[in-house]
Amino acid sequence: MHVVVPQSPSDYERYYALRFEVLRKPWNQPPGSEKDDIEKQCQHAMIVTDAGEVIGVCRMQYNNPEEAQLRFMGIRADMQGKGLGKLLLVHFEEIARKEGFKYMTLQAREKAVSFYLRNGYVNKEKTKLMWGSIQHYRMEKQLEN
Repeated sequence: MHVVVPQSPSDYERYYALRFEVLRKPWNQPPGSEKDDIEKQCQHAMIVTDAGEVIGVCRMQYNNPEEAQLRFMGIRADMQGKGLGKLLLVHFEEIARKEGFKYMTLQAREKAVSFYLRNGYVNKEKTKLMWGSIQHYRMEKQLEN
């Protein structure tokens, strides 16, 4: 398993398919809701198996000159708890550091807060409740340069 940047239309198709499957379909959200209008301005990464299966995805966007933000992190259900999310965190944190960002933020779903805490993020505040059932928390990590 390794982190790769999607390159081809086929790569992006598989990337968005997993994003939808993990982050939208379980809450009866429509296809297309796994994307927003700034996809082309963001960096994308996915974890693939040696057989080429996409099992994890994440996106990084730039909110201002100091803040990068992780969004749409998703690991296939049968692969959760195996350290794959950490691979995506490390991948994007390294890029953000090299590019001079001072901190990384994200909106963590309640069930993922402990994962981010274990990886050096601080829970800053309770934020939005998505679809009436998924509580989110704004979390932040300082990036040492």
